[in-house]
Amino acid sequence: MRQLRAFEAVARHGAFAPAARELFITQSALSGLVKQLEEAAGVRLLERTTRTSGLTQAGALLLEDVRQALGSLDHGLRRMDELASLREGLLTLAAAPSVLASVVLPCLPALRAAHPGIRVVLREESGGVIVRCVREGEVDFGVGGWHPQAQHLEVLPLFNDRLGVVAPAGHALLRKRRLVAADLAAQVFVGLTGDTAISELIGAEARLPPAVREPALQVSNPPLMQQAIRAGLGLGLVPALVAQSPGFEGLGFKPLAEPALARRIVVLRNPRRSLSAAAALYQEAIVQQARRVAQRPGLAPAALSG
Repeated sequence: MRQLRAFEAVARHGAFAPAARELFITQSALSGLVKQLEEAAGVRLLERTTRTSGLTQAGALLLEDVRQALGSLDHGLRRMDELASLREGLLTLAAAPSVLASVVLPCLPALRAAHPGIRVVLREESGGVIVRCVREGEVDFGVGGWHPQAQHLEVLPLFNDRLGVVAPAGHALLRKRRLVAADLAAQVFVGLTGDTAISELIGAEARLPPAVREPALQVSNPPLMQQAIRAGLGLGLVPALVAQSPGFEGLGFKPLAEPALARRIVVLRNPRRSLSAAAALYQEAIVQQARRVAQRPGLAPAALSG
């Protein structure tokens, strides 16, 4: 194999010096490897000059087979590396809080039992931060609501998450047969800060009253929101998945009928980075769990297109 790689490098560079630098060996050692291959083949493979080396007719014929053989070998070695990565390695992903609780975490027990050597780092982040982490390669992939800044990333849709009002049990809005934007105008709302995908979606919807698009109080995450709602500081407009997450027990949820708004829950990937075997395995598990979660009230499977 060393002889074949030496021959392919010289043929590709057209000279011994750059080929030797690529292979981290001396020119004399490289020349010796090529000579050994020629002796084994019984023909001259290279026409040598002072500075360059061209292929003989026999060399040109052999080069095609050599490249195919080396390509197959490299592919096989990559597959072995991928198998090894399922026994050990590190996987890092970023996810929105509600998605982390309902989609990502439920996948882990079975995956860890099957692949105990894989270490996993989970980062709970807002929509804008998830996009940045994926774009800059800080995580293998991200899972959360689609964010406007994600337009240059690969997007794998999971499900649509319908928005509705969260209020203390017994609130008048929860008893309405059909909840519309006009019903919200006289209410005080608690919103999420602008770096979240939810606030981006709400802020861009002109049909919502100012009380919702520009809430009197903004908090950085859903757990703080539910505490503020329980404290009587206002109502929330959140996706169904958030209303079903831990901490919101005892609060009521009513989907908004008009305008009908939903965030798109997606997997975000950097198109310039390929997934490792471990990352691909975890992503597929998350996709399968998302299909189960999409059957809950207020959720619906997403279209296959990005």
